[in-house]
Amino acid sequence: MASKQKQNRRQSNESSGSSLLPSLVGTGIAFLAVVTPLVSSEGSPERGAELWLAVAWCLLLVLWGATALMKPKLEVRWSWTETCLAGFLVWLAISTWFVAGEGNLRAAFNSYWDYASVLIAYFLIRQWVVTEAQRHALLSAMLCLAVFVSSFAIYQYLVEMPAQRAGYAANAEQILMDNGIDPTPGNPIRALFESRLNSTEPVATFTLTNSLAGFLVPWILVSIGWLKNSFSPETNWKRIAGLAVAIALVGICLLLTKSRTAWLATLFGLGLLGLYGTSIGRRVSWVIPAAGLTVFLGLFMLGFVTGVLDVEVLSEAPKSVLYRLQYWQGAAAIIANHPIFGCGLSNFQGYYPEFMLPMASETVADPHNFIFEVWASAGTPALLLLVAAMVLWTLSIARDPQPTEATPKPPADDADNRSAYPLWLGAGLALVFAPLLQMIMQEVPPDFMPLFVGILPTGLVAMTLWGKPIAQNQRLWLCIAVAALTIDLLAAGGISFPSVAGSLFLLAAIASPLQPSIILEDTPRKLLPLGVGAVGLMVVTLWGIQPSQARRTQMSLSTLAARRGDWQAMQQHAQMATAADTWSKEGPSALASVYFQGWVNNPDASLEVRQPLRDSFEDALAKTFERAGHSFPLHNSAGEWLLDIYRQSDNPDDLLAAIDHFREATRLFPNRAIHHAQLAWALHLAGLQEESLVHANEALRLDELNPHAERYLNRLKIHDPGPWKTVENQKPAPDPKLSAKQVVENLRTMEG
Repeated sequence: MASKQKQNRRQSNESSGSSLLPSLVGTGIAFLAVVTPLVSSEGSPERGAELWLAVAWCLLLVLWGATALMKPKLEVRWSWTETCLAGFLVWLAISTWFVAGEGNLRAAFNSYWDYASVLIAYFLIRQWVVTEAQRHALLSAMLCLAVFVSSFAIYQYLVEMPAQRAGYAANAEQILMDNGIDPTPGNPIRALFESRLNSTEPVATFTLTNSLAGFLVPWILVSIGWLKNSFSPETNWKRIAGLAVAIALVGICLLLTKSRTAWLATLFGLGLLGLYGTSIGRRVSWVIPAAGLTVFLGLFMLGFVTGVLDVEVLSEAPKSVLYRLQYWQGAAAIIANHPIFGCGLSNFQGYYPEFMLPMASETVADPHNFIFEVWASAGTPALLLLVAAMVLWTLSIARDPQPTEATPKPPADDADNRSAYPLWLGAGLALVFAPLLQMIMQEVPPDFMPLFVGILPTGLVAMTLWGKPIAQNQRLWLCIAVAALTIDLLAAGGISFPSVAGSLFLLAAIASPLQPSIILEDTPRKLLPLGVGAVGLMVVTLWGIQPSQARRTQMSLSTLAARRGDWQAMQQHAQMATAADTWSKEGPSALASVYFQGWVNNPDASLEVRQPLRDSFEDALAKTFERAGHSFPLHNSAGEWLLDIYRQSDNPDDLLAAIDHFREATRLFPNRAIHHAQLAWALHLAGLQEESLVHANEALRLDELNPHAERYLNRLKIHDPGPWKTVENQKPAPDPKLSAKQVVENLRTMEG
């Protein structure tokens, strides 16, 4: 009977080895899973660098769908969990479309495919990784990846970062100018640059230290669980040595990141390992800690959304915790204003300043909490679908426990072991080709140093993991890793980063029960996965890769033209970038800057001669706000441009237009003192004394509440070039020696 079941299982298994295509799918799964943390930037989604990963996953889905045509029956592992995740992805698409007209649609669209890629990965892993050998191979590949990035992070800490600090100390001014930073001592931008340079936290192949730490959390827990398994029933000293090396390297790297959130999540996971990895846990139901933690977190977040809790109530918390509470309070306000569709994926940074507290630290890109991030970005339905998927996944695990050690298991045969070879191959290829892929995706020179540093320890660990799969308590270790990473995502964020969220969905997919499943027999239904993959491939290519790549190419050429001083070429490439990507603000914003510079840098020409430039400037500016109107930096820049134009044109309408943009910048970021100060000055120039006084007082009030030195008004300046030499009836510009605070105080005296 057991032999018959194994035969049936192998017949439905896509990786049976009867065709090259299924093996290619397995190789692709491992390749993309391993390469993602090595090439992802965690930067602005508007660039579209990670769209290549979405293209690759869609192509892999097409290839897997093509395997359905090779067999009479297609077994699709699908449950209510997958249904909720599919609904979640559909709702993300709906909420993304509603971004158009106010938010940044290009950023939202590109971010949508970050989510789509990890969910496609989850689906394919559910379908392809089904044997113990396959699960062991993919988990080993990811654990080796953790060793790889940890080795490089330690190298950064010991070698690269001290060398960078020494180089800066030897030639500080030149390095600052090369990075476009004013080298004047006391400049807050310079202070921020030096603070980051002096930071000792490595990032390895990631952009953010917290992302590196979050990625490492689940894999150190899996390696510790495997280490425990290696001592029984018969001790495997070779594997013990390899896992000890892995734990040591990943543990050292975790300590170097100084990520308290990751430390807390790791300690939480270690507590679960100590409890449920021993006989003690057999007497304590997992429902007790899970339910208790869920209720506590649910009530805590509900308190923020309803306003029962706020930052003032919890003001005694440590600074890092206080910052997160500030982010969450701002996110709760966004949710209250956009409860159904949210503010848009990757648009949080554009909406958060509108609700940001005066003492908050920075205009963050996400609220550092995956619940608040999904809720604020995509609305209540998206959150409910995601939480439902998590609950259903947890229940499926509880209702389908793995066999106990006493249950006899048939030994893995050669076919099962061979089915894992494509995964090992894909993981190895990913480490080798990652620098070249990063060069293509990020448009940076290839960096082979991670490969040189990490290949030896990674290879040694991989050799010890090769062989007999580790299956004892496998699901337990995976569930603990999922729980720990979830805790990290609740305080550090990263659900929208494939480099971090990919591990969460990969672990969840491998831990999921193989049943229930759907059997597809008729050809139209068997073609459904292939059709979905093909549509996704077409959409992400035509609406994502093609316009984003064309825009980036033209903007790079425009930048090169600017360095040469070729104004016409700069304008042409900016125009082509604008036309190439009709959703991005980057092209029209650059074009508006080009026309503005052309207008103000020819003051001796008459206004009539410069009128075509002025018309083009207004068209480009209007197009910019059509594509991303909810942006305080854009409105502030537009206000400064129009103020400069007013100083030459002496047209009161230009001043009023500048005031409108300054007002909008103040509305979108009401708790930034310099915005009120700038608006107060512009109102003073227009003779609107009463309103000017209101904003001058507000600027000084906010300045008192602000604890961040780089934003003190006494360190900032009011923007105003002053009247052009031919204009005599305008009010003079403020004394350039005066700080913004002094100007505002003088305004308050004059207007009062």
